Amino acid sequence: MSAVPPDATDHLPEPHDLLPFDQGADQDDRLTRRATPVAPEQFLFLGMGLTAAEFRSYVRDYDFGTIPPDFVVLHHTANPCTRQARYPGGVLWDADEDELDSNEIKARRAQRLLVIREHYRTHPAYRWDRGPHLFIDDRWIWLFTPMRDIGIHAAQGNSYQAHGRLHYSIGIEVVGYYEQVRWPEPVEQLVASAVRVLHDRLGTFELRYRPYAGGLSSHRDYNKPQCPGTAITEDYYLAVIRQATAPADELPPITEDAPILGPPSGRLEQAVAYIKARLAPDSEYRNDVETIMGYYWSHAPAVGVDPFLAAAQCVHETDALRSYWAARPRRNPAGLGVKSREEGLSFPSWDLAVQAHLGQLLAFALTDAQANEAQRAMMQRNPLHASLDPELRGCAPTLRGLNNRWTAAPNYATSVVARANAMRRSTSPR
Repeated sequence: MSAVPPDATDHLPEPHDLLPFDQGADQDDRLTRRATPVAPEQFLFLGMGLTAAEFRSYVRDYDFGTIPPDFVVLHHTANPCTRQARYPGGVLWDADEDELDSNEIKARRAQRLLVIREHYRTHPAYRWDRGPHLFIDDRWIWLFTPMRDIGIHAAQGNSYQAHGRLHYSIGIEVVGYYEQVRWPEPVEQLVASAVRVLHDRLGTFELRYRPYAGGLSSHRDYNKPQCPGTAITEDYYLAVIRQATAPADELPPITEDAPILGPPSGRLEQAVAYIKARLAPDSEYRNDVETIMGYYWSHAPAVGVDPFLAAAQCVHETDALRSYWAARPRRNPAGLGVKSREEGLSFPSWDLAVQAHLGQLLAFALTDAQANEAQRAMMQRNPLHASLDPELRGCAPTLRGLNNRWTAAPNYATSVVARANAMRRSTSPR
């Protein structure tokens, strides 16, 4: 699975008029077209082709950084095209492969991917230093631009700021021209697998049509009405992705050594399903679980906190929103300031309550010197921050550090871990 050398371009064919619907996809102030091309080694490019199983393993261990992507944009390449999905006058991605074995086909397609990189890098209409994140054909999921970096592929659908938070997408190019035909079955399977793996790993978007953050979308939602092809409707690709067999959960169990700072280790829908299964039918929160838990996924990624672990701590502290301190008007998500029924913090909204909880977690995980500006600002949203014992600052980069500190319980982290792993096993009806 080694990457193609970034300077191996001396034997490539001349670039054709490739990717006809990608022009204009760089309409972002931070990712502007360059007067001269960047050097090949400066282009953000991986060039690896992975099977569905290899991609699942790759994503399982991948570091998405402190702000993970939270939506997906689907494209078609049009040109290059395929024998089953031809573009008029286009270059065939899978040409002359009938007599080749799998390794030869993979090497040939890796070279074609390198041609695409050079097209993005050198063509006057582009001159980018990156592109989409994935290219998917009938055999492999190709890694193009690293997924922890903002890509260029969909103009305003690349990334944007809202309410002080960065949102960015994973751009997926499906190889072929899908104006008249739909994805062949092998392509369907790989697209569905890739999206499901990202959904299960990140927990930052849902398997529903929703342009911008929180769901799946099409290139035409942003700047190109021809992409990902007339035949690839939203109803079609949602059905393909939802009906596919979900990949086996190969994530290792959460342990006490799980870092508090990091990408989501579970999904929002798992937290919601776990709580709903335990709430009484007449609970005051019966219809508010998605909203309350959603605040963790809204605020935690922007400051680097794993929202799933923070939610699991809330579930542990509030007994799945059933405790005295969770009830209105207190809305205390994590025993903040609680030593008896007469003490403890109350909050006018769950939004503010969750931010205070995240601020306390950050203060346990980081010192001021280790924190960035956004993290320090979140810490200040905790009314207890100024009175926090200085010895507790930075004492808990992992859950284990909360033992004997968040509360006097010596096995506190064990209880949070038990909730987290139980939540991971919870699923909502599809």
